[in-house]
Amino acid sequence: MDFSKLHRSEVVGVIAGLLLAVSLFLPWYSLGGDVTRDEPDDWVCGVGSDSCSAWATFPILRWLLLLAAAAPLILSWIVIREHQLTWPRGELTAIAGLAALVLIFFNGVIDKPSENDIEVSLAWGYLIAILASVGIFIAGGFRAVDSGGGAQRKPPATF
Repeated sequence: MDFSKLHRSEVVGVIAGLLLAVSLFLPWYSLGGDVTRDEPDDWVCGVGSDSCSAWATFPILRWLLLLAAAAPLILSWIVIREHQLTWPRGELTAIAGLAALVLIFFNGVIDKPSENDIEVSLAWGYLIAILASVGIFIAGGFRAVDSGGGAQRKPPATF
């Protein structure tokens, strides 16, 4: 194992992956305090709780985001152990970061966890998750470009 083979992009990716994993336990959503909640469905984060994390809110998405957070760690393992791949290193990490970014954006902007029309706003943990997924995407992209980025291949039927 040769840790000197790691580039700056892998280190940034690992930090971003760890930050994404930690952000799952930070508050992503907060409920407005001036709204009266008379139904149990109005308490999105649990009765009496004014903020909720992604871990408590999304039973399936949390596992997908943990997989995306692990992608930079797996990439670093591949680089350290000098495994041979059939695709440029970092390409799959960039795809995982982009997928995490789309899932996080969708669940925070388009489909907030609110069955009733109550005041649900984004908290600071959501912003950290967005920044971490962008960091994973950029780190994987830089590593893919450093690895050749598919420039060696030609499309089929070209002369």
